[in-house]
Amino acid sequence: MDAQTILVVEDEFLIRFMLADSLRDLGYQVLEAANGEEGFDILSSGQAVDLLVTDVRMPGGIDGMELTRRSKSLVPGRPVIVCSAHLFRSESHPADEFLAKPYTVAALADAIARLIGDPWQKNAQTHSA
Repeated sequence: MDAQTILVVEDEFLIRFMLADSLRDLGYQVLEAANGEEGFDILSSGQAVDLLVTDVRMPGGIDGMELTRRSKSLVPGRPVIVCSAHLFRSESHPADEFLAKPYTVAALADAIARLIGDPWQKNAQTHSA
């Protein structure tokens, strides 16, 4: 059985690297994208993604909120965590969780565990497009 897969979409390389590395250390499979377009390509590729973690402000035509809406239109039940220093929680709909930057890896891990459980806890529902 494969571990649950998380897509991390973050344009800042060092932040993306640190988040992905930390989530892998926790046992999750991690896919990475540097912007919303790359993230949407992964989400619409048919690759199984159990949860999306996205920054809001990124270069290109798809920001984190648009990526959240597109993810929800592809797979309504796939949880999304939006992370931003420029939004308030009340502005993060339709995301399932909001983390204000800066946040800790522990806070992210707690949010992920609340939404999808531990890395090896697969839902019966598939989260691929």
